[in-house]
Amino acid sequence: MRIQVKDFMSTPVTTALGENTVLEIRELMKEKGIHAIPIISSTNDKLKVEMTIRGIVTSTDINKEINDAIAVSQVMTSSNVHVVHVDSSAQAAAKMMIRYKVHHIVVMDEGVIVGMVSSLDFVKLVAEHSIG
Repeated sequence: MRIQVKDFMSTPVTTALGENTVLEIRELMKEKGIHAIPIISSTNDKLKVEMTIRGIVTSTDINKEINDAIAVSQVMTSSNVHVVHVDSSAQAAAKMMIRYKVHHIVVMDEGVIVGMVSSLDFVKLVAEHSIG
């Protein structure tokens, strides 16, 4: 049985803008019970709405001794955002996380963020399936 990312990803995904403050992100994570938020920018003209992933911010990023009032764009990771397709295999996602030493990857479908996969999602996956 081939397990796909869509079978165990976390949804819905909470996103934020780079202009949001560290305090706002910290409160949002606490409220939603999450540990990572994709940071996006969006353009909205009359013909189309476009969303671009600018980075990702994790609880590790914002739990450092930093000023709560600064923009999250100053502490987010912008060079290490990894993305998989919703139909990717769990194995491919796991290999990506191991290779790049990340705990969160963004799941997309047709240019839209549809989920997140975290190392905790893999733990839940193993707990739910008999492995021998």
